[in-house]
Amino acid sequence: DIMKKLTACLTACLLIAAQVVPFNVSAADTNQDHNYADAFSKSIMFYEANWCGSGQENNRFKWRSACHKNDGKDVGLDLTGGFHDAGDHVKFGITEAYSASTLGWAYYEFKDTFKEKGQDKYMLNILKHFTDYFLKCHTDKDTFYYQCGNGDTDHSYWGPPETQPTSRPTMFKATPSTPASDVCGSTAAALALMYINYKDIDANYANKCLTAAEELYNLGKNYKGLSQAQSYYTSSDYWDDLAWGAVWLYSATNDNSYMNDANSFLQAKNVNQYYDFNWTHCWDNVLGGVLVRMCEVGNNTDMYKKLVEKNINDWRNSIKTTPGGLKWREDWGTLRYAEAEAMMAVVYYKDTNNADALDLAKGQVDYALGSNPANMSYEVGFGSKYPKFPHHRAASGRDETKGEKKTQPEKHILYGALVGGPNQNDVYTESIEDYQHS
Repeated sequence: DIMKKLTACLTACLLIAAQVVPFNVSAADTNQDHNYADAFSKSIMFYEANWCGSGQENNRFKWRSACHKNDGKDVGLDLTGGFHDAGDHVKFGITEAYSASTLGWAYYEFKDTFKEKGQDKYMLNILKHFTDYFLKCHTDKDTFYYQCGNGDTDHSYWGPPETQPTSRPTMFKATPSTPASDVCGSTAAALALMYINYKDIDANYANKCLTAAEELYNLGKNYKGLSQAQSYYTSSDYWDDLAWGAVWLYSATNDNSYMNDANSFLQAKNVNQYYDFNWTHCWDNVLGGVLVRMCEVGNNTDMYKKLVEKNINDWRNSIKTTPGGLKWREDWGTLRYAEAEAMMAVVYYKDTNNADALDLAKGQVDYALGSNPANMSYEVGFGSKYPKFPHHRAASGRDETKGEKKTQPEKHILYGALVGGPNQNDVYTESIEDYQHS
């Protein structure tokens, strides 16, 4: 079943980052048969490299150990845990919530495949590390701490997270007077999904996640405003995040008030016009995921199906495409957008048997895994030719405070990391300094 195999590649949508030797470009091997199960398992393994706090005893990256053990201490709390963002060490609220909810969505949709390939225990361990952190950050029904670490200070340090000497202030929190509806909405989605995915494993823990999801959702809904993230992840809207939280709370509870909210948020977003410009599911716009889920459970499914199918058709036929076949939505993190669209498309295919959706998904996954003019995989550690300098401090292992240089060969292989990708001419430059692509 090609759809089941494709599931293997659609769970690692975080942009990782990446030294200067252009690869030779030759004709793509479009008939290449990729080992989707291997790509799948490594894409999950990647998150263990970005694991923050303690609990690395089950970590498959033996070069990682406990780090940032004082997070939250400046506000008298234990805010350890969670995951580092990209190749850095900050824990940003909106990307933390996006990643947790998107991975939870993947597990929900394709649980059988996770189990069949022996990846369920690893994914559940990752998902629980996310939600353990969220529960710590949610200190009462009207408070949610959502950024640990200063991006400016953090980016000035190149070295392993275990030995980072710079301070890690608790930067921002959502409260009625400092709202963050986007972060609260997407975090609520992640916690609601954890309830759904975990209730048959540990009902008590799952119920804690559901309670926190409902409280965070209400905090975001009742006190509207955008989150802060210094200059790094400036959120443009919150209606999509609130709808994302609402649709998964509806899925968790069957409470029609959440479905009514989701429809009203989409109306506020003016979804008919807004989703007309070929965007996809991403940290600043989870509308793609909302619409796909609304096709499954909503009460206006025909309209939502038309929007999703138009989006898929635009990605297939109208969006800028490189000569080698990569759909080019953005200069930054090109591959993450293409693979996130593939995630949307393969879920939609599962529900509708829409062959165009499957065709789009397979084409973008195959490109990332090696069916491209450079004949290289853009998933680190997959295949025989892949990026050797992903822009990632932990994998680099080089400590510039001790006289080492990030441009030296990396000490570790960052299995499963998806780099930003090649340029518009399908050329990828191996440079750890070129973090836009690496």
